[in-house]
Amino acid sequence: MEKLTLLLSPGQMDTQCQVLITQTRHSGQTLAALTALHSFITATARPDEQTGSAYHEIKRILEQHIASARNSVMDDNLARLLGALEEQSLSEIQGVHAALSRNGFHQTVLAAIQRLPDARLRAAAAWADAWQRDARTRAEAASPYPDALNLRGAGVSPARFAAMSELNIYLQEAVA
Repeated sequence: MEKLTLLLSPGQMDTQCQVLITQTRHSGQTLAALTALHSFITATARPDEQTGSAYHEIKRILEQHIASARNSVMDDNLARLLGALEEQSLSEIQGVHAALSRNGFHQTVLAAIQRLPDARLRAAAAWADAWQRDARTRAEAASPYPDALNLRGAGVSPARFAAMSELNIYLQEAVA
């Protein structure tokens, strides 16, 4: 089988990262593309190449771009979450929740809490609590089993319920 040998300098890696950044539509795609490139480089570099300075410099460049992309993802989702809380948009909150890891969502909610004025924070906490209680009550009523929820039977999306339940926990802790 014929093989392809790739030669890559640190400068070319930086250029390739810049190209990826300009070709992606949003920060989440940028992060995914850079992470895939990092995995490819790590998996395909020969063992003797992995000890060289070029390999370490290429990895450093990639990791810098990945860290920057990760910060952009967090900033973008923080802006989305702040808007969603202001507008009480369930679909946007669910979208932010789906876009992030559990820890990423937690960190984003904590950042939003720090930015919200006290009155808006309390209003958001009251809204999230009321929504979560109503959804839980309807899901309990729709379930034929005690202490079990039938979210679908209550017309509540499980993903939306998970997002709002997590959000509610963090908001209630903040206003307690």
